[in-house]
Amino acid sequence: MMVHKAIAFLRRDFIIESSYKFAFLFEIVTTVFPVLSFYFIAKLIGGEEAQSLSRYGGQYFPFVMIGIAFTQYFMLALRTFANTIRRSQMAGCLEAMLSTPTRPETIVMMSSLYSFAAKLIHILMVFAISGLVLGVRFGNMNVFSAVAVLVLTVIAFSSLGILSAAVIVVLKKGDPIEWVFGSMSSLLGGALFPVSVMPTWMQKIAALLPITYSLEAMRLAILKGHSVAMLWRQLAVLGGMGAVLLPFSVWCFSRAVQKGRRDGSLMHY
Repeated sequence: MMVHKAIAFLRRDFIIESSYKFAFLFEIVTTVFPVLSFYFIAKLIGGEEAQSLSRYGGQYFPFVMIGIAFTQYFMLALRTFANTIRRSQMAGCLEAMLSTPTRPETIVMMSSLYSFAAKLIHILMVFAISGLVLGVRFGNMNVFSAVAVLVLTVIAFSSLGILSAAVIVVLKKGDPIEWVFGSMSSLLGGALFPVSVMPTWMQKIAALLPITYSLEAMRLAILKGHSVAMLWRQLAVLGGMGAVLLPFSVWCFSRAVQKGRRDGSLMHY
């Protein structure tokens, strides 16, 4: 039953998105262009002499390429649930959508399946261009470790995203969770430079963010071929965050929907 619902949501969103062909192409361009920009920036930096990059193979472009690609994916997990709620509020269909027999949190999660699938295709395109055109080598990649990191990170960020959606149901606009975690993750998570180059007090803040462990583990899995056992610390942190945050965020979202139904504010925006 759940599989049928998931397929129905994917089919619905594919039909909607495919009707906007230019927007789909524009999303691909916005994914690829930053990677190309940093490819030329990496030419200025040099390569092997950066001591802070030695842990990841010593070259800046593969480091930043992975950072950009997966930060975009993780930010999608943070924002897509709240965006789904906001669009439904603006379209006036949120109350009808949440009044179906399907649980509200299930509807919100399945409404985001297409976004995750489409962005994953974009990431694969970035890797293909980086490998076939820009000369990045992925021969050391440990696919199993990379998939494990991806799954645990998506769970952790989706938990924050569901919590963000709960805030939108209540406040309608102005989500502090997305603002805090989105802004801090982009700056402090190590997407563009190693966390080790930051001052100690900033590194302590970075240690509180899931993206710090995600990008660290993803780079080591892809560039250095680290196994799951070698990445146990990062995976344990991500798994722990997901185990705590997911049930809490689902509970918060259910309570927010119940509150909206009681006071009749689900249709407000």
